[in-house]
Amino acid sequence: MLAVAVLTLASCADIDLNPHDQLSEGTFWQVESDAELALTGMYDQLKAGEPWGQNSFLNSFSLPALDAATDNAYTQHNRLGLKNAMITPFNSQTSGIVTDFYGIAYKQIASSNYFLDNVDNIEGVDAAKMNRWKGEARFFRGMMYFFLSEFYGGVPIVTTAYQLGSDLPPRASKADVVAQATSDLDFAIANIEDKPYDGRVGKAAAQALKVRLLMANQNWSEAASLANTIINSNTFDLATSFSSLFTAPEQDGNPEIMFSIKYLVPNDEHIGSLNWGWWLSVTPLANFVDDFEMDNGLPITDPASGFDPDNPYANRDPRMSETVDHLGSVFGFPGEYGGVPYIWDEGNRGLPAPLMYNLRKYADRTFQNSVDAANHCDTDYVILRFGEVLLNYAEAQNEASGPDASVYNAVNRIRNRAGMPDLAAGLSQSEMRDAIRHERRVELAFEGIRWFDLKRWGTLVARVSTVDATQVPVPYIISSNNDLWPIPQYEIDYYSARGQELGQNPGY
Repeated sequence: MLAVAVLTLASCADIDLNPHDQLSEGTFWQVESDAELALTGMYDQLKAGEPWGQNSFLNSFSLPALDAATDNAYTQHNRLGLKNAMITPFNSQTSGIVTDFYGIAYKQIASSNYFLDNVDNIEGVDAAKMNRWKGEARFFRGMMYFFLSEFYGGVPIVTTAYQLGSDLPPRASKADVVAQATSDLDFAIANIEDKPYDGRVGKAAAQALKVRLLMANQNWSEAASLANTIINSNTFDLATSFSSLFTAPEQDGNPEIMFSIKYLVPNDEHIGSLNWGWWLSVTPLANFVDDFEMDNGLPITDPASGFDPDNPYANRDPRMSETVDHLGSVFGFPGEYGGVPYIWDEGNRGLPAPLMYNLRKYADRTFQNSVDAANHCDTDYVILRFGEVLLNYAEAQNEASGPDASVYNAVNRIRNRAGMPDLAAGLSQSEMRDAIRHERRVELAFEGIRWFDLKRWGTLVARVSTVDATQVPVPYIISSNNDLWPIPQYEIDYYSARGQELGQNPGY
């Protein structure tokens, strides 16, 4: 019967040869919905590998794990390969994110390039709409080149869809990669809509990402000016509560979120609360927890702070208990324990010594009535938020001009939202620098930012070197060259086999 049907169809003059289970390049790029579908694919690509999410660090399974490459955390289950990476010297074949992100970034860049090479084939599109589409695609490309410039320094720059057999692009300098990221983000800023966040990139998100880029390259005055532009636009504001940023029911319409990786059960979900909450995949370190001040604004090392070693979690910065589970925390999963809340006790959670804390920030309690519920989360993962913009402004302005009133105002807005007192008046530039760095650590922890901060401050090696056997089962190893990761060996070999030398970063 099948043979007859095939022969019958073959004799017809008008045959539909387009596959019905996939898109056909021959019929794509014809109507506006094609462009919207292709753009949506770029957003979805940031979640690569869900629910396990092993192929990116911007998705639910991975974003908080990047702090395990710093002095903030340890990952006993080797998320992003960082447990193994941090206890052995980095090399060009280090598994996990150290080498994998290189390929991840170029996949996203390839999607952007393919879009930009083809979208003009759609006829009759309003110029503003066309440029908005291109702006979104260039936002993603600019983001990837920013990350590549920070992780690897100079890399090949590809701005059109690469064809097999084409000449391999040479390795560009870091300055050229930064210039490409800047060009992409400037185009996005000029053409994307200025709007509150609705799931699609807005102008302010592109501006906020450019602020990060400017700060990474110590362009302090320009970074401060652009961050101030975002602040004065009044499009975004601090959320009423810190915890609302990381709880699914409070994320939609949240005035602070500028760009996030969005999910929606049942068709687009992840296992974040199971991963962080139940499996204890990322463990905050004691030195991080000790950095939270008392609620009177004094560090716990100050004799006047009122810190009680026998009751160490009382009267602390409220963000501590909203970021980590510690002794006395209500851990969740009441459905698993006869409706009785489970109280955290380091002795029975199975953590290897000397670890004693768990990540609470992205272990959304909305989904923790049971282990099964924690397996079906749609908590969005926040990439850019207004709170970071305030702290970025404070740091850039302090570096450019010193601790003026606007710097105090930006930091105190963050502290006051958390229920913490204002900074002391009369701080020097150096003292304000220390205060801002403290605030960034406790406010932005496990949001994929700490590594970039330490690198920018030139303290990555010093801080990671403090992570010794008193904090983790195996001490961390870091070298002075590790502020750039090695170019993956697979890329070097690919170039070499085709008669080109890509080169390696110093020390590898």
